[in-house]
Parts: sequence; C-alpha cells; structure tokens
Amino acid sequence: MGLREAAEHHLPYTLAALRYARANDRTFPGPAGKRGAELLYRIGDLKRWARNRPRAASGTADLD
Repeated sequence: MGLREAAEHHLPYTLAALRYARANDRTFPGPAGKRGAELLYRIGDLKRWARNRPRAASGTADLD
C-alpha cells in the first residue's frame, strides 16, 4: 500500500507527515515493494510504527 492510501484510510497522520517521517525517522519501516515509482509498505508495519512512536510529554508545548 502506498503512503497516500495509508494516510487517507488507515493512519492518523497526513501524507506530508508520513513523507517527513520516511525521510527523517530511522524507525520508519522500509518499503515492501514498488509499483512504478511509488514505494509500497505493509499496512501492519506502518500501524506498528505509528503505535510505537514516542509521544511528546504533556505540558511541553509553550503556546504563549
């Protein structure tokens, strides 16, 4: 499954956030295949990655 389909139907992240994570997060799962120029990922791997992402501690965002 491509990142666009995963973002639209399966994950609580935008396509831009997934693309950023793919480029900058070493724990992002590797592609399982290719369809043309599009990299394909296993949805289970993406869901596991999303579930295991560290969350920011509450109260750390300074909104003032």
